Amino acid sequence: MTLVEILQGLPHLPELFERLRSGRHICADDGPLYLALRAEVGSYRALFEALGFDLVGHDRGFYYFLSGEDLGKEASQLAAFFFILVEAWGDAGKDLEATAFGAAGHRLADLPHLSRDRWRRLMAEANVTNEEELSNLIRRLERYGFAERLADDRFRFRTPVWRFLDLCFEVLNDDHDESTKVNSATGDA
Repeated sequence: MTLVEILQGLPHLPELFERLRSGRHICADDGPLYLALRAEVGSYRALFEALGFDLVGHDRGFYYFLSGEDLGKEASQLAAFFFILVEAWGDAGKDLEATAFGAAGHRLADLPHLSRDRWRRLMAEANVTNEEELSNLIRRLERYGFAERLADDRFRFRTPVWRFLDLCFEVLNDDHDESTKVNSATGDA
């Protein structure tokens, strides 16, 4: 089989490559693109690897290119955004998965990020200080495939948001494990 035949056998290759290269996460919501990628993941992975890209398939059913670059400011903003969400939902006793992926989605005006002094300070450290900047952050989440706009003031999270939720849970578990070690060492209950 020639290289041309192999490439022709990979449907949606140019569009998939461009989206993945730009940082987009591909999930079932992407319909034909996702189905093509999932059906031929080994062939796509081999081709992308030959081009210097590492295609990752997440256990929760989405794909992305692993970046070796430091994402800097943008990654800090996105991480702060999700850590605050997880804390706010946890404080309210909400089921995190059901809340994150609720069918009605989320209204920008209902986001907790600017509602408490501590959260405002954290967001300010990530250069998000007002609703317009928070809205711009949601647009970046859309661009990378983490969110989808439902209406002007409403959006929903897509499956790839698990990358951030998993990170939040990992940090929370590490903090809990560290607290347990300190309490055991000091004899505190």
